[in-house]
Amino acid sequence: MSYAELHFGVHCAPDDNARLSRQHRLTMIQSVYGHGIAFTDTTAHHYGLLCARLRAQGRSPRGRAMDIMIAATALTLGVALVTRNTNDVDRLGVELLQR
Repeated sequence: MSYAELHFGVHCAPDDNARLSRQHRLTMIQSVYGHGIAFTDTTAHHYGLLCARLRAQGRSPRGRAMDIMIAATALTLGVALVTRNTNDVDRLGVELLQR
């Protein structure tokens, strides 16, 4: 999901210079970290579970899809999610580390 967000940033750059700069950074990141983590059937199951937990708390999953997908990936892999903003994924049963 993080690569998807970075690709979005490339495509939404305000001008060609910004687009080229963002594309260069994305290419460098991918050369260091390699392929992204697959969004598996298990991750999709966890995504649905996290959306249901949000709804049960009276919160809407709408507008949080990318963040919930990232949280579902962390849950699937059994790792903590490191984030600057825990608001979208707090109280969902995913281990969070705030940066």
